Amino acid sequence: MKTDKKLDQQQIQKGIDKGLEKYKNLGFFEQYAMFMGVAQLLELGVKNLLVERFNYDLKILEKKTLGQTKRELEKVELRPDFLKLLGSVTDYRNYIAHEILANRSLYLAIISNIAPEGHYDKEHRILHKAIYELEQLVFLFEWTNENNGW
Repeated sequence: MKTDKKLDQQQIQKGIDKGLEKYKNLGFFEQYAMFMGVAQLLELGVKNLLVERFNYDLKILEKKTLGQTKRELEKVELRPDFLKLLGSVTDYRNYIAHEILANRSLYLAIISNIAPEGHYDKEHRILHKAIYELEQLVFLFEWTNENNGW
């Protein structure tokens, strides 16, 4: 049975802000590592949702990527709003896992002598957008799970 509880914008923002706290005072590489760890925990959470709620076999899900797991969630017709945000976070996760470090290293090698101090480069902006969306998704996942809102 679905919950009658509702979230408002202020509650969501408060939850996101709480999630963002762990990134404060971290450098780029530490934020990268934190993002990857939180994304991994989210992946485990959605796999567990498939096991507990839809009787999936955990041994089969263990080998699936976040993108493959998202497709399984689409098959069981999980909330489309959640799936849309999960798709965006999955894209960010793939970029961050496979390209961001190389792109940032190349960028810094090229402009290291001419970049102004404290320059906020493209890779940093992408990482920060990804972190925000990930923390939004984690908050919504946890709230929806706790309140049976699937």
